[in-house]
Parts: sequence; structure tokens; C-alpha cells
Amino acid sequence: MFNEIDLRGFRGFMFKLFKETPWRWVLCWIIAPAIAVIAMWPVGGPSMATPLAVAAMLAFFFSRREAVCLRRVGVVLIFITIGATYVTRSFNIGLTNIWRVSDYTGELNLAQAPEYVIGGILLAATLGLALWFAPKTKRFHSRDQWIMAIAMVALVINIDNAATASVRGSYKATAPAGEQIDSAMLQNDINPSTVEAKNLVVVIVESWGVPVDPHDVNLEREIWNSDQWSRKYEVAKGTSKYFGSTTNAEVREWCAVWADHNSFDFDNSRCLTHLFRDAGFHTTAMHSFKRDFFAREEWYPKLGFEDVYFDQDLMANGARFCDGVFAGACDQDIPQQIGDILRSSKHDRNLIYWLTVNAHLPVSADPILDTETCNLGDREWGEQYSLLCRSYQVHKQVADAITIEVMRDDFPESDILIVGDHMPPFFPRSMRVRFNAELVPWIYLKAKSSDEAAEIDSITKVALAR
Repeated sequence: MFNEIDLRGFRGFMFKLFKETPWRWVLCWIIAPAIAVIAMWPVGGPSMATPLAVAAMLAFFFSRREAVCLRRVGVVLIFITIGATYVTRSFNIGLTNIWRVSDYTGELNLAQAPEYVIGGILLAATLGLALWFAPKTKRFHSRDQWIMAIAMVALVINIDNAATASVRGSYKATAPAGEQIDSAMLQNDINPSTVEAKNLVVVIVESWGVPVDPHDVNLEREIWNSDQWSRKYEVAKGTSKYFGSTTNAEVREWCAVWADHNSFDFDNSRCLTHLFRDAGFHTTAMHSFKRDFFAREEWYPKLGFEDVYFDQDLMANGARFCDGVFAGACDQDIPQQIGDILRSSKHDRNLIYWLTVNAHLPVSADPILDTETCNLGDREWGEQYSLLCRSYQVHKQVADAITIEVMRDDFPESDILIVGDHMPPFFPRSMRVRFNAELVPWIYLKAKSSDEAAEIDSITKVALAR
């Protein structure tokens, strides 16, 4: 009897709370601005708990304003807060760069990224609906409505926490305080006094991470096969830590600090590039994308590079145009240009730095990129992970182009460092978890002396004759 009364009382209480829930307010002020985040929960994406909490506080504040214009300003501000934070977190861009999100998204070639187009249309439609309906929501008139509104916000945040738990450690825009710097340059002690070869070539490869799945590990080993370089080079391989996006990687390798292009003081820096230049190396930087992207045209010279070439310069020198989400010069055409620069150089020693771009995610199916079909790995894997397969295919093109050039008999004596910038920032967790969340790979090719190379070549020919 008492149990039945208690049960009826509980049901009545819950029904009252349900009835008191300000559903229209929750839909217009909480769900609508977070619709893109919510849509990604089944697939992947970064944790958005803190931005969602901030957006909720803005919603509580602006939804209580009397003026319709202020309410609409609040809606727009909430959409911007969630959207910009989502973009920066997705690509490991530091929060201090949030004001540059428009620069980043403005360079996207949306024709090559239908998923971005669909997301943009969904977001624009949702914003329009929110701007129309949110100002019409009524202010809370009871304590129960406040309680239920807060409870719904907490529910959304907790669902986000659960949905992003498995990949939370792979979104790392900044290094923790006190984290010791690590880089391929430091691990290999590369500086003007240790480079014995006439030249040094450094390549930072876009979205090159460390696979952890056995299938992908074997595929990676085939793509970056050490045996193909052993005739001319001593080959070392390893991994180093990373934080942030591509500009973080550039500052990490050249200046040995955890920073990005916005937070680093280029005007008062003393980086490896400056040391090489001062030691007599002629310094050249090459990037397959636009010169004004992340203001590289401004800080590359400050970093110590005397000659700087971007996409238009590289294409004027013979590189093809490669379409993609970030369209630019074809990476596979650049190693030959590096060789041409070294062969025609009038300088005693050279430092050449090249930053690739074609592997920027998502890699589109493009005939010029030769990614319309992908035959790497086994067939079932390729069909299940087509985006991942195309990423590996572009990296194979870069690896093959580098190999063809540096193994030429007339390629000038050079040490070559190849290093990843960050793990590939896939959205789907099924692909993101296939990579180490903390490390990027590197390969260091140290030129052998001509006598060593000749001896190895002789031994190889004898072995083949047998």
C-alpha cells in the first residue's frame, strides 16, 4: 500500500518536472547551437564540455533580456562560441587562435569537402531557425523551470563527455606546463657543427602520424621502407612528441619550444635556421600552399630563410596544381625542384626546408592526386577506411618522390630529415584511434661517404650477379 502511494507520488513528481521543463528554451538555446556537435557524437569529435557550459551561461543571460535584438545577438554569439571552439579543437589549434578561424576556414576548397558543405548548410539553417524562434521563448517563471533547464544542460554535457571519452587524449592543442621539449632535430642533434654533409634537407610531412593498428603498421613500413635508401644513406628512425597543429611543429623543430606562430616571438628568436645561416648555409624554405596562410610570408624570413617559395612560385617552376580541401602545388613534384636547387646552387652549403600540404585532411578523391581509387592494403580494409587509404596513398606519393630524387646519382651530398607535424586529425573515432595520440614519426638519412656508397654498391652488384 505504502509502496504504491510512494510510486504514485514519485511518478507525479517526475511528471510535474517533465511538464515544467522549458523544452522550447532548451531546443532553441542549447540544442540548436550545439546541433553540429551532437550530430558528430556517433562518429567522433573533440570534447566540448567546457564550451557547452560557457554557451549555456550565455544562454541563461541573453534569454532573460527583454530586447529582441539582444536575444538575437546572444544566439549568434553562442553559435560562434561553439562553432569556433569546435574547429580549433578539431585541428589542434590553440584557443588563442580562435580569432583566426575565419582565415582557416576561408582557405577551404569546399568543392572537395562535401561533408563540410553539408555541415555548413545544416548549421546555417539551424542558426536561421534559432534567430527566429529563440527570441520568442518565454522567461522562466518558476524554480522548477530553472532546475530542469540546468538539468538538461548537464545532461547534454555528460552525453558529450561519454561520446568523446575514447579519443579525448588525441586532441592536444598546447603542451602542459613544464613539459620538456622534444623534437626530431633535438633527438638527432642536428645543428651546423654536427651536419657533415654538404647540405641539409628538412621535410615536415602534413598529417603524418604513428599507426598502432598492425595492418597500418605494416603498410607504413612498406611506404617508408628503409632498404630503399641504404645504398647511399645511414638510416635512423624514431618518434617524438607533438602538440598542436602544423605551425607548432615548425616552431618545435626549428626553435625547440612548444609554441605556435602566434605565440612565438620571431623578432627576438635565435633558432636553428639562424645558426645554419650564420654558419654559411644558404637557407631556403618551400611550402606547397599559399604564402599568406598563417602569415608564413611574414615569419619565414624572420625565422632566417633567405629564399622563400610558395605554391605559385613552385608551380611557376614546373610543379602541377593539385586540387583538394587545401589546393596547392603537387607535393610529389617538389623533391625534384629541391634537387634542381641543390644542383644549380652557387653556395658552398645549403639548408632547404619543405612543408607539404596535399595530405591535409580530408584527402579528396582526385585524378591529379591519383586518389580516385586506392589499392593500398587489403581490399576489405580499403573499402572500410577509404579516407584513411587515401591519406596513406598521398604519403606514399611523397615518400616515392623523395626516394626517386635523393637516390639519383647526381643528387648532391645531403643529410635528409623527414618528420611528421601531428597525427592525422580524422573526425571518425574509428580512424583516429588507429594512431598514437602523443607521437609523430621521423626518418633521418645521413649521407654516406662516396667510398662507403661505392663499396655497398659493389657488394650489391655481386650479390645480384649470384
